[in-house]
Amino acid sequence: MLKAKNQKPKTFMYGIEITKPWSKEMYAHNERTEEHLKDQILAAFQKTYANMAIPMDEDGLRDMAHEIVGYRYGEGFSIDDIKEETIKGIVNMPGFQLHETMYYLHHKGYVKTQAMGLIGYQPDPHLVPYWEVK
Repeated sequence: MLKAKNQKPKTFMYGIEITKPWSKEMYAHNERTEEHLKDQILAAFQKTYANMAIPMDEDGLRDMAHEIVGYRYGEGFSIDDIKEETIKGIVNMPGFQLHETMYYLHHKGYVKTQAMGLIGYQPDPHLVPYWEVK
């Protein structure tokens, strides 16, 4: 059997072939990786919350919350309101948003470089990947 001239070479990431539509292996990888990434974001957010100095410097917490939930919290929101809503945002975050959020949190130094990233999403050409590129 002859190969078609215009056939693209197969692309693999973490040993998984990248396909459209996504394969079961891609979904399984992303489900495992999403849980890990959400745990990393939650830990970083809780660390930021715990490390607020007295008098409370809310800027870092509000900035991180903005990157996670996508909107800013004005002066009418208490720190506890921000914490509660942000944690809900982390838990309920869909994969595409998680992928984008990790880029920005990594860029701003809130989270460390991860061993693996989500697959099947476009990388941000303007930012350094949040995963180890091998």
